[in-house]
Amino acid sequence: MKKLFTRIESMLDEKRLQIVRLDTEEKMLLANGEFTPLEASEKALRTLFYKESSLFLSGKQIQTLKEYLEIHPVTDTTVYQTANRIYNDGNLYAYELERETGKCIVMTETEICIGKISHVFFRHSSDYKNQIEPEWKVDVQDIFPLVHKHFNLKNEKQEKLLILYLVTAFWGLRIAHPLLILTGEKGSSKSTTMRKLERLIDPKKSDLCGLPKGSDGLELRLSNTYFVTLDNLSNISRNVSDTIARAVTGGSVTKRALYHNTKEIVMDIKALVAMNGVSLIAKESDLLDRSLILELDRISSKEIKGEEELWEAFEKDRAKILGCVFLILSEALFDQEETTVKEKIRLADFHIACIKVGRVLHMTESEVSSLLWENQKNVNRQSIDEDIVACCLLELMSHEKEYVNSVTGLLCDLSRIAYQNGIVSSTLPKTPNHLSKRLSKIKSNLQSEYNITYHIANVGAFKEITIRNNEKVCDSCESENHQ
Repeated sequence: MKKLFTRIESMLDEKRLQIVRLDTEEKMLLANGEFTPLEASEKALRTLFYKESSLFLSGKQIQTLKEYLEIHPVTDTTVYQTANRIYNDGNLYAYELERETGKCIVMTETEICIGKISHVFFRHSSDYKNQIEPEWKVDVQDIFPLVHKHFNLKNEKQEKLLILYLVTAFWGLRIAHPLLILTGEKGSSKSTTMRKLERLIDPKKSDLCGLPKGSDGLELRLSNTYFVTLDNLSNISRNVSDTIARAVTGGSVTKRALYHNTKEIVMDIKALVAMNGVSLIAKESDLLDRSLILELDRISSKEIKGEEELWEAFEKDRAKILGCVFLILSEALFDQEETTVKEKIRLADFHIACIKVGRVLHMTESEVSSLLWENQKNVNRQSIDEDIVACCLLELMSHEKEYVNSVTGLLCDLSRIAYQNGIVSSTLPKTPNHLSKRLSKIKSNLQSEYNITYHIANVGAFKEITIRNNEKVCDSCESENHQ
């Protein structure tokens, strides 16, 4: 045992074993560049001692070693920060390129270089992959032809929207990024587009994955990975939708620790999330409000390339795209100029970041805001199109300026409209209370897209709903004024 403690002291001095204090306020064991919770470090300790001293530790020795390390004083007072791939504290920015060497792209207000930062530990998922070095001999405007060359989006506006998303995706988790939804008919290279984005933002060893089984797998991936891709989905459950919505803006999940009755594990979930499917996968209005929808065109038979040719061309330009992204980011990240736009989308920080990126690319604030609001209108339309209640309500108000009835009466009228249009009645709410909840979800979408508002008030023993078609009111006012 004395030999063991002597070796521990020696390794502590050599920094091969180190107790550090992370931003989570937990003491962790750092062994050969990997930090592990002290309570779950048996394998790391056994491996380290066997490699360094050819000494195999028994279970009793491991327990003694952990108890010793727990009371060992922390000599380094630095509070270390942790990050997935990208670290950004507002003054210092770092994008990790290589896991083994710790090489990063480091940015400050005055310079951009490749180096290391000592006070940040980067977390690594099991399929983490190193990134290539960017090509610096590029012009920031080159990003437009490069994106047009490698991404088959529907139009130029969609390409600009992708560029804004791509650059802000490297911003880090200081801002909330929208859920990226890639849609398009079969053969529009949705999966290939997602692979390209993954190779640019956060490369992985594994290929694209679908939705993990069980909520635990998804939450773990959202906690350990910077850019999470969910490929070829047909639908998602309400629970998964809520988890992704929480991950977009940031949140936590708690679980009971394995083999413990009272111990709790808390995981922070905040990540960039992208998904694709032939139809719109996200159905819940709360998730759609946090989404950016990009539509892809089907590739014609004349333009289809083989896998080897396609990826050879992309890899040839990947370093150039990364160079453009980081050069744009180095200017936008430390842009202190105030924005003048008054109306922002729900993810306001993302809106401001896009404006700063647009400035570097000589895009006006109004142009950037127009692109984002056009996407928001598309989201509103998609939310309404996917909701049976909204579709029936629009049919009801198509020739009405105002509708007044009880919520029960409204449910009967909506059921009648559904029957007339061949809609299965089981898709409508069963009770007035459920109808009120469904209406509250689409209230903002109806108002922003169709200028339809409603108000529910208690009148005697029932709830009265008043629905106004403000566009109809305005049309009638204009016709009266014209007469």
